[in-house]
Amino acid sequence: MVHLLQVYSNPAPGVVSPQELIFRSTRSKRPAQGDFRSKRARQLRADEAQRLVDHYLATRNIRTVARDLGLSRTTVTRILTEHGVSTSRGMTETQLAEAAELYGQGLSSFVIGKRLGFDNHTILNGLRRRGVSIRPRSGGG
Repeated sequence: MVHLLQVYSNPAPGVVSPQELIFRSTRSKRPAQGDFRSKRARQLRADEAQRLVDHYLATRNIRTVARDLGLSRTTVTRILTEHGVSTSRGMTETQLAEAAELYGQGLSSFVIGKRLGFDNHTILNGLRRRGVSIRPRSGGG
């Protein structure tokens, strides 16, 4: 009983008291009902949406557009679809031939992808479709 009284009366420095633990457990971490305001995404104006479309047509890369304009990839894709822009794009035969040649010279799929504007997995899939033997991954990461 004395020990319990001492713990409640004189907690050790740096140790959270039982009262503080009780207080923390009853305190809500959510805002009060009246304080809650749902956030609505800002809608792009027509000129902003057109700038997004133009940027995509210049880069042909959704990630780049999303990063440059501070939007999510999903939002960029939705806006492009609303404007009738097709976002699906595969490698042409010319690009596949170039990728195969570069891969044969020893370049990695990552470097080839950066050069041709594709993800490294797209490069590897294209090479496999062409029957190119894929080297084991190097670097361990």
